Amino acid sequence: MLSIISEISRLCNKYGEDFNWGIVPDDNGFVKELEKETDISQYSDVKAIARSYSCDDVLFMLDNNIYRIYHLTYSTYNENGFPRFMEFIDTNKVIAYIENQFIEEYL
Repeated sequence: MLSIISEISRLCNKYGEDFNWGIVPDDNGFVKELEKETDISQYSDVKAIARSYSCDDVLFMLDNNIYRIYHLTYSTYNENGFPRFMEFIDTNKVIAYIENQFIEEYL
């Protein structure tokens, strides 16, 4: 997890205050929100790592080996298929996705 935190910090330094992702504190409420929106009971360890400041996307680490970016809806009653998520097994792919999304949408 430390490598992904350091990589997001690197992107923050690279793009400055315009960069739309940041690390979240340990006690952040995003895991509780995710539990309201979807069943994650099959995972024994769920951590929110980072979030987008421009939308409701939050990066979670599940069982120390799966990364998912969930688009939280902040609704208890979701339609099928929500909240949407993208899954990554490789840290480098998560960072590449976050950086490419920022470049495409904001630069």
